[in-house]
Amino acid sequence: MEDALSHRERQLLGLAAQGFTDNAIARELGISLATVGTYWGRIRIKFGPLNRTELVAVYLREAASRTIQTLRTENERLINDLSEHAKTAQMLRTSLELFKGLIDTAPDAILLVNQDGLIELANEQAEEMFGYESGELLGISVEDLIPMEMRIQHISYREDYNTEPVKRRMGEHLATMAQRKDGTLFRMATALSATPTPNGLLITCIIRDLTPKLSLPDESGAESESAPAG
Repeated sequence: MEDALSHRERQLLGLAAQGFTDNAIARELGISLATVGTYWGRIRIKFGPLNRTELVAVYLREAASRTIQTLRTENERLINDLSEHAKTAQMLRTSLELFKGLIDTAPDAILLVNQDGLIELANEQAEEMFGYESGELLGISVEDLIPMEMRIQHISYREDYNTEPVKRRMGEHLATMAQRKDGTLFRMATALSATPTPNGLLITCIIRDLTPKLSLPDESGAESESAPAG
């Protein structure tokens, strides 16, 4: 029924609901007291032969009902949106878990690094190589994995790579030094590739430890070192 009211009639009812007298309503709306009476008459035609208090009560009840319906509709929309977001988030988690399971089977250490240099994903080989517990590498800067004296230069190299993200094969950086969590250093070879995402570049780093591995004793009983992987 409220839809049948004119803008001025809703104004009048709204002011009456706030406790305005007819004289105060006339002053507030800039109309005569007689005009206020005319509007009350029009409202009674639409709402019924009710007194002033009853008309205001009907108006407030219908306004409250409309507000509740609006809130209910908005709540249903939010629930549907949350449900869709939850489905999407679950799909992303499932995909990430599947991808994590795949890279954990890789023989080399793998890091996914965003364009700000923060590690977003690390496989088990990377955690073992750098001496971190499960999940500890996530969110830290890739510069934490190289010696302190090389970090500023590495930031410059990383920014240059973000500008021109060309694919780099394993073995192009054989002299690169890396640092484990306990501070020990080792040489590594790194292969890089970049993937554009809505949040910027995502850099895939495949890392190989070049520390010589001791082989089994030969026939003379002496141990020999295997050649570094390239």
